[in-house]
Amino acid sequence: MPVSPLAVVISTYNAPDFLRLTLEGYRQQSDKAFVIYIADDGSTDETKILIERLRRNFPVPVHHIWQPDDGFRKARIHNRVIARIDEPYTLLTDGDCIPLPELVAAHRRFATDHIFISGSRVLLSATWTATLCAQSAALTTDRPAIWWLQQRFKGHINRVMPLLLPAALSPASTRLEGIRGCHLSCPTAALRQINGFDESFEGWGREDSDLTARLLHAGLKRRNLRGQPVLHLWHREFSRQQLTENDALLQACLDEKRVEALCGLKQLEESHG
Repeated sequence: MPVSPLAVVISTYNAPDFLRLTLEGYRQQSDKAFVIYIADDGSTDETKILIERLRRNFPVPVHHIWQPDDGFRKARIHNRVIARIDEPYTLLTDGDCIPLPELVAAHRRFATDHIFISGSRVLLSATWTATLCAQSAALTTDRPAIWWLQQRFKGHINRVMPLLLPAALSPASTRLEGIRGCHLSCPTAALRQINGFDESFEGWGREDSDLTARLLHAGLKRRNLRGQPVLHLWHREFSRQQLTENDALLQACLDEKRVEALCGLKQLEESHG
């Protein structure tokens, strides 16, 4: 399917140092045919000021969609963003995931109507994450293989092979296992068909798995992107207080083969009358 440009949705919450590194990664993309939507779940003005400063000379449009801080409401802010997207294809990612220079190009090149693309990640150490956040300069990710091997030897990253592989897609499958929300792309129309993210999920956990399960139920196939992993900045784990309830919600979705979110885009539109 022709997709030009692509929508890149970046979720964030009170992590301006992470967001800066992530956005600088998108500044370095070889393919500039994309628009950024920052899905902000209630950050303070520090994040707003950062975005306003960076967008002045950013090579692509940057939209900042914010909602008041009322606990972990990632699903809701994503729905608010999805409702605004004009682009035919959407890449969902997080503000703690630095892209390699060919990430957008890979997702655009492989985009088709009836699949969603699930990407992988390489974990950064706590020490290297702290060092990167303390530096004013961006991380240059266009590096030769020997440089990445050195970072692995130093313990800065947990694996190196995905960084060295050329971008390619796995065969299509309908497996849900192994899905990570670090970067996932699909037609924007498919996100609307399944009624977006399900806001029934409160607190951290399983909202991404629920979304991908419903994409599968809607008839899309999954293909994994090999190569072009994102660099996942280290941080403490989110509270898992709601995980038991969210596991039950996900299981109900799987048992019912549900396609539409119980509380999603349609309900958001109705609430805004």
